Amino acid sequence: MGFPIVGCLPQMMENKPTFRWIHQLMHEMNTEIACIHLGNTHVIPVTSPELAREFLRKQDVIFASRPYCMSGKVTSNGYITAVLSPMGDQWKKMRRVVSEVISPAMHRWLYEKRCEEADHLVRYVYKQSQNSVTNGLVNVRTAALHYCGNVMRKLMFSKRFFGTGMEDGGPGLEEEEHVDGLITIQKYTYGFGIADYLPWLEVFDLDGYKTILRKAINRVRKYQDPEINKRIEMWQQGIRRTEEDLLDVLINLKDSKNNPLLSIQEIKAEITEIMVAAIDNPSNAVEWALAEMINQPYILDKACKELDQVVGRNRLVDESDLHKLNYVKACVKEAFRLHPVAPFNVPRVSTGHCCGWLFHP
Repeated sequence: MGFPIVGCLPQMMENKPTFRWIHQLMHEMNTEIACIHLGNTHVIPVTSPELAREFLRKQDVIFASRPYCMSGKVTSNGYITAVLSPMGDQWKKMRRVVSEVISPAMHRWLYEKRCEEADHLVRYVYKQSQNSVTNGLVNVRTAALHYCGNVMRKLMFSKRFFGTGMEDGGPGLEEEEHVDGLITIQKYTYGFGIADYLPWLEVFDLDGYKTILRKAINRVRKYQDPEINKRIEMWQQGIRRTEEDLLDVLINLKDSKNNPLLSIQEIKAEITEIMVAAIDNPSNAVEWALAEMINQPYILDKACKELDQVVGRNRLVDESDLHKLNYVKACVKEAFRLHPVAPFNVPRVSTGHCCGWLFHP
């Protein structure tokens, strides 16, 4: 039962983590859709695939926008990025930018960088397996998480490390701080902070979410911004003339008048958003997929047999092999389904009325 003005915010603050409280509430109500009053917002969680399809596909135009809230504003540097911005001209502009960055042509263009980093991962895992100090144990979470970080730094800045890294090829202190900042941003953006639902409390930062987010963003941009500033200066001075990575692409995007499409702040904010989006999902899937396979050896055995049949044992797996590895792909997809990196998708906001299985006023 909610209260006037604040709604169910007291219950939300008492029951952490909030997503478990919401799932428990829906379980007790025996419902697949609910409306929870949190401050000035009505939060509508959906757990049914059929209802989710209604929101995300059939009524996507109406529910494509993002909410105006403290965490979204801080992370997107004032709603200037693609994923966290409410629908509007800026959202359309940045959506075109992201479509360019993740296009099939761009994916093919960056193939060599991804292969190079995959080779580094194999060498790192091998060295860890030969390490007598750790008895040959490999921390899958560390290896997978920092592989994702290394890949994104390679694709974005053409460099694996901001510092020198470790002798065994592992991440250095700079990379650990960078990845930790990205994970923190992901955790606290739309993380059910009280200021997201009562904006007038933002100045007090009662739960500390705003401070945590700002510190995490500062840690991330402490390493990214100097690289971006240096690269922009190189293009302006004519020192750099050939595009080699995603940062070069973002810098050289032009509008209809042949002027730079993105401002410096837009480039910095969008790079942070791309890094946050890419850092944890693949590593989370790898970790859980391996855990599930170890617990169910027959699945691991079947996946290994497919690898032996398709790839063999005389070479490394290549991206061109992936379309043939149907069972391995099915295992990864099941890991995504069973163990999502976040309890809820990025929230959406309705921009109008809709009728279907439900009516949203």
